[in-house]
Parts: sequence; C-alpha cells; structure tokens
Amino acid sequence: MSESTHQLITSALQLAPADRVVVANAILASLESETDDHESQEIRESWSDEISNRIADIDSGRVKTVPSSEVWKRIGGKPNH
Repeated sequence: MSESTHQLITSALQLAPADRVVVANAILASLESETDDHESQEIRESWSDEISNRIADIDSGRVKTVPSSEVWKRIGGKPNH
C-alpha cells in the first residue's frame, strides 16, 4: 500500500460514521461505473427495494431492533472495533 493510500485511509477513519458511509459509497460507485452492466443495475435495484422494505418494517413497528451490545451478549462474542 502506498503512503498516500495509507494517509487517505487514516484520514477517512477519523470521519464521523455518516461521513465514512458517504466516502465508501462514492468509492463503490466509482468502481461500479467502471463495470456497470444490466445485471449489476438489477442487483442495486433489488437491494434498494429490500432496504426500503426493512426500513418500512422498522418504522411501522412490525420488527423490533436490538442494540448491537445486546446481540454481542447473546452470541457470546466481542465486537470487532
């Protein structure tokens, strides 16, 4: 890994989580545009639909969320931070 890549990663990891998501999505989008085809568009649309459905389930109260700390307790593991 080059020094500039290392510096970029180090800087990105200092961002707030929401900002890291923006950066990650921008990088992924740039890669997808290089290999974009009909199948990858269908996959993106399917995931978008799935995400919308899951958000609707949470917003409507049909599903209950569980804090990650509780999940880690239940599975007897430790988070990877």
